[in-house]
This record gives sequence, structure tokens and C-alpha cells, in this order.
Amino acid sequence: MSGLYDVDNVSLDLAAPSAGLQRLLPGSAPRMTILSSLSLSIGHGEMLGLVGESGSGKSTLARAMMGLVDITDGKLSFEGRPLKGRADFVKVRQGAALMFQDAVASLSPRRKVAAQLIEPFQINGVPLPDGNRAPAVMLERVGLSSSLGQRYPHELSGGQARRVSVARALALKPKLVIADEPTAGLDVSVQAEILNLMTGLRSDMGLSFLIITHNLAVVRHVTDRVAVLYLGRMAEWGPTREVFARPYHPYTRSLIAAEPQADPRKRRPDLALKGEIPSVLARPSGCEFHTRCPIARPRCAVEEPESNMITPDRMVRCHFAEETRIETQGGNHGT
Repeated sequence: MSGLYDVDNVSLDLAAPSAGLQRLLPGSAPRMTILSSLSLSIGHGEMLGLVGESGSGKSTLARAMMGLVDITDGKLSFEGRPLKGRADFVKVRQGAALMFQDAVASLSPRRKVAAQLIEPFQINGVPLPDGNRAPAVMLERVGLSSSLGQRYPHELSGGQARRVSVARALALKPKLVIADEPTAGLDVSVQAEILNLMTGLRSDMGLSFLIITHNLAVVRHVTDRVAVLYLGRMAEWGPTREVFARPYHPYTRSLIAAEPQADPRKRRPDLALKGEIPSVLARPSGCEFHTRCPIARPRCAVEEPESNMITPDRMVRCHFAEETRIETQGGNHGT
């Protein structure tokens, strides 16, 4: 891998919640695997979408990439430099920024917007590039009036709060922005405004984005590539247009089929996901998706699938990817 940010074969284990004396005895609690042998690469100036159900590990991966939680195995690299310790991640946080899912909750209710916009400079000991006008310049960059700097977070609309979170993420002029559900809770028209803002900033500043979302319409609209997670493992990745046109993994096909469709002829109830995503405390054997997979066979329950490179830029983890590939040649699934 040789991207701006590389995740190479990363695994992450955490202590499972436990009761009684186990909480008082270090090392006694069972471990649960949140991420397993996960690899992806974000290119310079690229928008990469990361999708999957709740519990698939998307937000945990984002936290690991920012050094907010330690990985158990594998390697993380930013601009070709390995990230091994606290000092490395302190430097990363000047070149990469995280936009939290709840824009209002990520802001202190006791401080005005302007004061919170300059916090990244204060925390990192970086001089304000525009002096006292820095907050106004940052707000204007994201299409907001400088007067909003004198408001408290609760006085902002959802769209304004999201734009403020974008402005703060851009404070130190990062090369990568990790956006966790950037359109969650917003009206459709406001979602479009935020996405247009992000794509404009990408063009103007050469930014890369990792967009974590449940909203496949967002991924379809703005990303170059998409990666699909299931229970902490990569199920499939590839160019967005190709993945949506010909999804090879049954899980990807089910997610796309679940997209709301105005045209009844495009709905695919036969591909709908059944049941809940399993707990990481009770991972299914073999292929983790076999308990919900519409094409599962006995092999799937006992043998873990390997990463199958369908083409140089398409990967899928499925025992029957080649069969699925042949099947999808004859029709469009979910688009």
C-alpha cells in the first residue's frame, strides 16, 4: 500500500464487558475482536466511503486511525511513516482531523463558537494564521457568517453546527478528514449542502476524505471508492460506480437492495438482510456472514474465506465470489 493513510492487516481486541469480580481482576475478562485483519488505503485527494451496519466496526476504525484506541496487531501509516506511539499520533492529528457524528455534542455548551474554533491552534501550539480574524476566516470558508462566532452551540441549526465542525476540522489545514456520519440527522436539502461543501473543499484544498456512513446515497453521490465492513472484517471494496453496479458479496448486494426505491420494479425483497448482526462476543465460525447469507453453503460455516482479487482494484471475501460475479453479469442488482 502507498496511499496517504494506510491500514495494513489491522486487528483490534478489547476486554469484553463483564460482571462481578472479573471487573476487579486485571486480565480476567474475556477479549472480543472488534477489527480483524483489516486493510485499506486512502489516496491523496480521494474520497473513500466506509459502509456497514451498526456494530461493523466503522467508528472504531476511525478512532484507531487517530490513535484514540490502540490496535492489537498490524500497521498504521500516514504519508508513508509508521505510527507506533503517542508521539507519532500527536503529529498525525495536525495532518488528519476527525469530524464526530454528533456535531453539537462535540462542542462545549459553555463556550462560544469562535473560542472553540481556535482550540486546535492552542492545543498544538500553532500561531493563529489570521490573528484575531482567524475564527471569522474559518467560518467564511465553510459558508457561514462571521457573526456566528459569538453564538453558543445550542443557538445553531443542525446544518450550521455541522459546518462549524467542518471549519474546526480544517483549522490546521489537514490532508485527511475522517467524517463520521457527516449528514446524520439533517434534512435532505441540508445534506446536499454539506456534501457539496465537502466536495468543494476537496477540490480547493486537495483534501482526502474517509466518509463513514449508513447512507448509501451519500456514498454513491460523492465517493471514488467504497469499502464494505461486516463484523470488523472487510467484505468488499472497489470503485464506487463498479461496486454499486455489480456488487459481488451477498452482504453488499443486500445493503444496496435495502436502499429506498421509488420505483417498485427496482426493489429487491429477495435480497433483504434477515436477522441482526451477530455479537463480537459470539462470532460465527467460518465466514461470519453465513448465518444471514442467502447463498450460504456448508463450507461457509467451517472455512474462513480469503480475500479474492476479482480485478486489480476489486476485492471480495467470499468463497463463491466467482459464481456471484458470473451471476451479476446478467443483471443489475439494486440500481
